[in-house]
Amino acid sequence: MDKHTLYIITFTILIMVSVSSLAALGESRLDVYTSIYTLEYFVLAAIFRPRRKTIDFLAISLLMVFAYTVTVRVIEILFP
Repeated sequence: MDKHTLYIITFTILIMVSVSSLAALGESRLDVYTSIYTLEYFVLAAIFRPRRKTIDFLAISLLMVFAYTVTVRVIEILFP
């Protein structure tokens, strides 16, 4: 099996498992879902190292959303 195909299949399975697990736990915050997706994406990208022909826009956008989420949470803790 091609490395890129295995990467896509593994990422899809991880997303399905994480969504169903978080939904079963009753989690409704969007920041938790995006944080899990970001973690899964970067871990799988480090393991499989898929080839990119252009800039990885998904990685950049996920990292920006994650950074924004962390910033908002830190501000909520520091300035209640």
